[in-house]
Amino acid sequence: MAKKHNDLLHLRIGWVLLIFFLLFPNCSKKPVESSLAPDFSLKTLRDEQITLSSLRGKVVLLDFWATWCGPCKESIPHLIQIRKDFQAKGFEVIGLSMDRGDERIVRNFINTMDIPYPVLIAPDDLAKKYGVTGLPTTFLIDREGKIREKIVGFNVSIAQKMVAKISQLLSETP
Repeated sequence: MAKKHNDLLHLRIGWVLLIFFLLFPNCSKKPVESSLAPDFSLKTLRDEQITLSSLRGKVVLLDFWATWCGPCKESIPHLIQIRKDFQAKGFEVIGLSMDRGDERIVRNFINTMDIPYPVLIAPDDLAKKYGVTGLPTTFLIDREGKIREKIVGFNVSIAQKMVAKISQLLSETP
């Protein structure tokens, strides 16, 4: 009786694991903190070419967001202020819009929110390379181009955590 119970338990565990790996096949493809950030080269909505690897030597905040995302809208004034506070110390913010369809919606949003940092339309494959599953998703990248922090969501305490981590990254010597 005990052997039959153990066999049944092992079978159930096997099924649970199988279902988990079938439902989440890309888990192992997400970037690991301290791994090199996937490079990209895209044009901003202001027609400037941005290549992530060309920003080595700076601490970079990549923000995956969308115009329809409430927490994303809430984060933007904080990101603008963070950029203003740290830009002179070798820091940059890059916005990666996940909006699809009419680019004018994003352009109007940028103008309305008075976003001073570069904004790109992120192709789906870029979001996949970074393992973006929710918005906003923010990556902090050190001066050597390594992902040092991945943050999903936004609130005031997350903004404070970002500021502390950015300060730490800027104080590190490459």
